[in-house]
Amino acid sequence: MSKNDSESGINYGLIILMAILAAVVSSFVTYKATVGNAQRIAVVDLQRVIAESKDVAALKIMRDGQMQNLKNMADAANNQIKDVKDEDARKKLSEEYLAKINAQKEGYDKLYASALQASDQKLNDTVKAVAQKQGLNVIINKASIVDGGIDITDSVIDLVK
Repeated sequence: MSKNDSESGINYGLIILMAILAAVVSSFVTYKATVGNAQRIAVVDLQRVIAESKDVAALKIMRDGQMQNLKNMADAANNQIKDVKDEDARKKLSEEYLAKINAQKEGYDKLYASALQASDQKLNDTVKAVAQKQGLNVIINKASIVDGGIDITDSVIDLVK
């Protein structure tokens, strides 16, 4: 310390000690705030939930019915086409049936996609509601983690059955 410093009354040792103390207090406060807001993680086995979902089962039945209807349309078209002797008429009839079947399939695809999206949203809302009810603020698919988290799969399944 120079003569000037001791004359001005500055005690650098005390300043350094206060800076270290402030850093320790700041770290402690940050730690307490972080621990107080710790993320509570929920895990859910989406494959099991989907397998148990009545909405997903209904969608599968609907889709199977749509595909069977398309198959029936194609079979009926083939039966009518095979009886036509004129090659040009056969080709024209085949193209007409194909256009009808494709239009029907496109309509079915849009309906199915819309229903699937609604079912997916409903499932996500159910998972979020179960997690919120249990005070969990992060939700992870169980297939994405090795260990940890609070498994809410059974609670979600109870709601989607």
